[in-house]
Amino acid sequence: MFKVTNDPRFTHEVKVMVPVDGGHVEQSFKATFRVLQLDQLSDGEGLTAEEEQTQTLRKVICDLTDIEGDDGKALPYSEQLRDQMIGIPYVRIALMKTYLAAVTKARAGN
Repeated sequence: MFKVTNDPRFTHEVKVMVPVDGGHVEQSFKATFRVLQLDQLSDGEGLTAEEEQTQTLRKVICDLTDIEGDDGKALPYSEQLRDQMIGIPYVRIALMKTYLAAVTKARAGN
């Protein structure tokens, strides 16, 4: 039986390929996402893909954990941290991929 939840949320690991000299290194953190109805995801027409991704992520991200600053101390979640992470191109892409993979996951073989 399918259960309808008023405010569905889920937490997934977000794997980010961070550019370094000569290649990339994989780093990760956890993000808690809110599942929104399709009509809640886009505010309008004429947005670039980047603007639309940014708007969507601002709406669906509820929490970010396992992130530390330059000093090695854990950073608490805030809208400023969320926006800072979304502003990093390779992080924004990883967040979108993680969210979309989670909400569109189909069973193997379907």
